[in-house]
Amino acid sequence: MIHIGYKVPNGKLVEIDFEITEDKKFKNVQISGDFFLEPPEFLEIINNKLNGLSTSLNELDIENIIETSLNKNVEMFGFSPIDIAIAIKRAIV
Repeated sequence: MIHIGYKVPNGKLVEIDFEITEDKKFKNVQISGDFFLEPPEFLEIINNKLNGLSTSLNELDIENIIETSLNKNVEMFGFSPIDIAIAIKRAIV
């Protein structure tokens, strides 16, 4: 299991735990931290969206994939999709 903690500039702490499969894909992604997400059920949607993605994707690709999984009623406080992307990519560099 890989773990990363990323402190968002002027924001909250984003923590991500995950594994990498033999074919270089994210597996068992779990995002947590001291941020807020409304409705909170969307955190599991984001986790599921990241599972199976190639580790070769860049930060902007990951950000776009996360954003497309959210609807306009989702509010993120203290973090954003790019922060998740930055954290997960930093963990595998």
